[in-house]
Amino acid sequence: MKQTSLIYNLKKEEYKRFPEQDHCIYRSLYDPEFKHFHKTLRTGMEELVDSGKKGYSRVDLALAAASWTINKHMPFAYKKVAPHSPQDYIPLPVKERPPEDHSPELLSRYIKRAAHFFGASLVGITKLDSKWLYKTKVELYSTSIQEKQELKFPELNLPDNITHAIIMIIEMDHDGINCAPTFLEFAAAGLGYSKMSFLIACMAQFIRNLGYEALPCANDTALSIPLAIDAGLGALGRIGLLITKDFGPRIRICKVLTNMPLEEDDPDVDFITQIQQKCQHCQLCAKACEYDAISFAKDPDYEIKSKSNNPGVQKWYVDAEKCYKGWIENCTDCALCIKACPYSKISRKITPEEFWKL
Repeated sequence: MKQTSLIYNLKKEEYKRFPEQDHCIYRSLYDPEFKHFHKTLRTGMEELVDSGKKGYSRVDLALAAASWTINKHMPFAYKKVAPHSPQDYIPLPVKERPPEDHSPELLSRYIKRAAHFFGASLVGITKLDSKWLYKTKVELYSTSIQEKQELKFPELNLPDNITHAIIMIIEMDHDGINCAPTFLEFAAAGLGYSKMSFLIACMAQFIRNLGYEALPCANDTALSIPLAIDAGLGALGRIGLLITKDFGPRIRICKVLTNMPLEEDDPDVDFITQIQQKCQHCQLCAKACEYDAISFAKDPDYEIKSKSNNPGVQKWYVDAEKCYKGWIENCTDCALCIKACPYSKISRKITPEEFWKL
């Protein structure tokens, strides 16, 4: 079965593992040459609250800020090595026993059932392709970083025995996304991230309790979209996001990397073909983008748009810098494109006032 690198015609001589610090969010903190340097989603937020614009009230922001609470205040969820606690409901001697002799098929069944139990909307398993690992990692995340401060981004290296990625999808709230690009959309995104934090923390502990290693990851460590495609969970569209059968791009992706021997899923080649053909003619996401960040080209190509793109893959590249401008102006992650995608299944538009009446 073809993997993502073959399906999207990766050029081996051109493709390199992506430096994590080149993402727009990190460039806003570290890259003085970035046009939005030292601007974050909080920039201008107070003025927007006072503007009187629908969907940007204090109540709307209160909901959005609350939705991010678990993500922002649960650092344990992202610990690659989590120490045992006396509060854990499993005796340390049991936790430290060697793994039991279960087949990859049975372990995969346990993993998928546990993922759904903990709140995953979709789950798939793939062998970890090292091409999708970040080249470097960001260890310092702060809006107080000074322009002349020396920053180091160490090489990212995983233990040699980490072989598989468990990819989990969280559906974002339909009504919140329907109110894009307001604070109510931001609430849907924040709730997605908080659910991700809960999910990866619980899944990692489940795997560790069975005697295996588990590295919980949200957007960090590895590129989520190609891993999700490898795991059979969707396809890459014009929008530059993963499109799933059930929820379109109205999702968040998280993962747990592990040394557990697991049975791998295959890419959904039929769905990938369907999306490639649909996106050639649809263009609704590009038309919805108010910042001209999404390509109108009929066919995918290899033409990158900014430093925040990684060359060497045949796809519709999104101009991440233009996209980030929308984030700054709306003090949200915008999502007008997600709202417009027909696979998101948002059939009737609602207003922020209607959101609070539902």
